[in-house]
Amino acid sequence: MRMVFLGTGGAFPTSKRMTSSAVLLREGEMVMFDCGEAIQLQLARSRLGWARLRAVCITHLHGDHVLGIPGLLMTMGLGERKEPFTIYGPPGLAEYVRLSRRFLRFGVPFPLEVVELEGGKVWETSEYAVEALPVDHRVFTLAYRLRENPRPGRFNLEAAGKLGVPPGPLFKQLQGGHEITLPTGAVISPEQVLGPARPGRQVVYAVDTRPLDSVVEFARGADLLVHDGMFDDELAADARRRGHSTTREAAEIARAATVRRLVISHISPRYQDIRPMLAQAREAFPSARLARDLETYEIPYRENENE
Repeated sequence: MRMVFLGTGGAFPTSKRMTSSAVLLREGEMVMFDCGEAIQLQLARSRLGWARLRAVCITHLHGDHVLGIPGLLMTMGLGERKEPFTIYGPPGLAEYVRLSRRFLRFGVPFPLEVVELEGGKVWETSEYAVEALPVDHRVFTLAYRLRENPRPGRFNLEAAGKLGVPPGPLFKQLQGGHEITLPTGAVISPEQVLGPARPGRQVVYAVDTRPLDSVVEFARGADLLVHDGMFDDELAADARRRGHSTTREAAEIARAATVRRLVISHISPRYQDIRPMLAQAREAFPSARLARDLETYEIPYRENENE
């Protein structure tokens, strides 16, 4: 699993930062969070393309988070996409997409669904779930979490051999959590040959928002937290007034949630030198990073909760 940042700036694009968007790649599938303008260009620059893109999860309806949707849909249409595509986001999103298609007069030759949310479960597969949480911004805004199911423990070959389990399909059934019956009539349960369950991975995307206790709980123990950090300490009052966080506040959320990695995004275009912002964040969370366009962050598996 890896996160690629396509746009890490807030408000409007600059020569260094496009507006908000990131994609999470998992097992050949790609999910986008927010869709800032000129997103097709960033997808091309990152060499990701759009073929694997399953869905877009929109946090809120400010322009720097949605202006890329019409262009993305047009590009996928011109590319003759046939696979279904879903856009998730807050109430009002369906009307925005409808009006964009009406005034720009572009067709969508593939199944398109717009799902409006107020929080809770977004979708679920046999391997992971995506959930949404309302946060605190000037308009109704959602944070998102992708959380994998726990993985089976490591297979103990020695234990399986002593129990008389022959190598082959029965191994796979036990690894999948299924009880088996041997030709001798002996019943073997997965617990007899598997070690402790191993944690799945968890990624949280919380842009734009004020610091919240609910985000701390939402991100508890996450492998990666992407959090709003639009301003530095000197503009803390502006952050409060505009519904954003400072980089220090983002770091304090990460520390309280005991996340493993923090990447701060949605940086104001006023900052040319981000080193002071980063230093402030690292006073609260020493490994904090400030996102840069087209950077990639790997999210490895862990063997246990304490790793």
